[in-house]
Amino acid sequence: MGIWDRVKASYREAKADAFQQANEAVPASMRLDAADFDTRREQDSAVAARSAAEERRADAQGQTVRGNRAGYMSAEEADALLVPGEDGRLPLRLVRSGNGLDLAAPDGRLIDYNTPALRHFHIFAFRAVGTSYYENPARPFTFRTGQTVGILREPDNEHDPHAVALTTGWPARTFGYATEQGARWVAELTDSGQHLVALIIQAERSSPCVLITTPEMLASLRRE
Repeated sequence: MGIWDRVKASYREAKADAFQQANEAVPASMRLDAADFDTRREQDSAVAARSAAEERRADAQGQTVRGNRAGYMSAEEADALLVPGEDGRLPLRLVRSGNGLDLAAPDGRLIDYNTPALRHFHIFAFRAVGTSYYENPARPFTFRTGQTVGILREPDNEHDPHAVALTTGWPARTFGYATEQGARWVAELTDSGQHLVALIIQAERSSPCVLITTPEMLASLRRE
């Protein structure tokens, strides 16, 4: 059993002990009897076993659990696909999906935005962070899938010299920031003079997901 498996097993045991203590703390008429308690523990163990198996399957395919559930191709399949054609374009297009906008191969299979190889082609995607700080009930933000948003580099940001603010509207209002790692990738390109564009690919008001890439790549991904 690996370290992570031991940690999870320890967590399950602690959770079971906490449940038993809570069960003993309530009035006798509300307690679960021994049979019910054993059934609950068996159910928790079964859920934990399924979750662990799902994590192993996703890890074996180089994916996140969420990506595996969504039916995205494996990282190895994506690596094999991400080769520019004779016209210099990747065989990818932005398509509407149940998630919002996804990247699709010519055969319709979807590619997880977290696929590392995408970064080599300056395709970055992440959820905006810090959005709660900028919420204003009097002027709520509204987002739509495919909406263009602004990128504002903040090299003098006291918290992160790589900070990249995300803005919308006119005059521009900050609604969040790129993640720490995403900001590093974006800052490296913008600081070298590369122009980048951004759009909403999942329009959740509390934390929209943003795609950032070059204008040329975006035009290629949007082609019919």
